[in-house]
Amino acid sequence: MDPNTPVKSSQLRIEKRAQILAAAQELFLANGYKRTSMEAIRAAADVSKPTLYTHYADKEALFGDVVQATFNQLGFGRFTGTQLDTLPIQTQVELRIILITFITITMQQMSNSNYVALLRIVIGEMPYFPNLMSIFRQNGPTRGLAIATHFFGLAYQQGIITVADADLVARLFIGPIASYILTDGLLQTGEPKLPDSARIEAHVDLFLKAVC
Repeated sequence: MDPNTPVKSSQLRIEKRAQILAAAQELFLANGYKRTSMEAIRAAADVSKPTLYTHYADKEALFGDVVQATFNQLGFGRFTGTQLDTLPIQTQVELRIILITFITITMQQMSNSNYVALLRIVIGEMPYFPNLMSIFRQNGPTRGLAIATHFFGLAYQQGIITVADADLVARLFIGPIASYILTDGLLQTGEPKLPDSARIEAHVDLFLKAVC
């Protein structure tokens, strides 16, 4: 028996799963959840039915991975895991830099066509598939709120901000960001529009005046 067989088998499994996920993402974003069948995903991924169901028991599980993969593709990697604990937040200047970076990434994410497509799918299908909102919320809004709350918890510990309720501060910070996805993203008929860097910096500076 080839000693490399287990390695090759594991690599093939990873490749097949990625193949399925890529096909599913394309179909879900183009056609929505209800109009995308597991058979259509199987055909687009060019895998057998047993292979498809070995990786994903049902469409909801596959959609969950599509949501997670889509968010991972949109740039929040630097604000996850142990990296959160090593971010330099010891002065107001450092906090300002991190907030500008965070809001820039968030704006890019929330204005990305894939994000807008996902959000529209979830809102449209929610009456029929309520679990979709939970999947979306945990991978997106809840995750973003947790990251911002972590920032402000550290900032309060360092004496940079004066408000102890980090969750409240995070919601105050994120609320205006969410307004862009509604007015300039979800409710925009054309390409979503991003505020320029000067506008983002003005938002951060005004916010810091309120909490520092």
